[in-house]
Amino acid sequence: MDKDKFVQVEQVGMTFDTKQGKFVALRDINLTITQGEFISLIGHSGCGKSTLLNLIAGLTLPSSGAMICAGREIPGPGPERAVVFQNHSLLPWLTCFENVHLAVERVFSAAESKARLKERTIQVLELVGLAHALHKYPGEISGGMKQRVGIARALAMAPK
Repeated sequence: MDKDKFVQVEQVGMTFDTKQGKFVALRDINLTITQGEFISLIGHSGCGKSTLLNLIAGLTLPSSGAMICAGREIPGPGPERAVVFQNHSLLPWLTCFENVHLAVERVFSAAESKARLKERTIQVLELVGLAHALHKYPGEISGGMKQRVGIARALAMAPK
């Protein structure tokens, strides 16, 4: 894998079928992100920022072009890529701990003990400053805290 090309977006296009016909959301997008690089996507509402992020996350597949991460084509969602959504996307019937632990179990349960899964979950909640809120439900915490639970959930999966 070329460290200079950790994420590659090559000639990507994304077209959606609508009632009014085809809508071109992205056309001929090229982007290279190196490992450890921090980037920002800036643009007006409706310019395709979220569409591009959904493609990188593997939540949608491009109409044309190639999406590559760590030298492999992005076939769909995977634990090596994490997404923190604009809305927190927490399950309201689960506590902060349970919302993060659900992701941890999905990714690591085959290889790690239950004790290690619990430890991993607590560590990331401590990392984002939520050790005091482990047993609180989303409806009991602020919007910023909900976002931090989403960040903890993403980090808990140890994405590349």
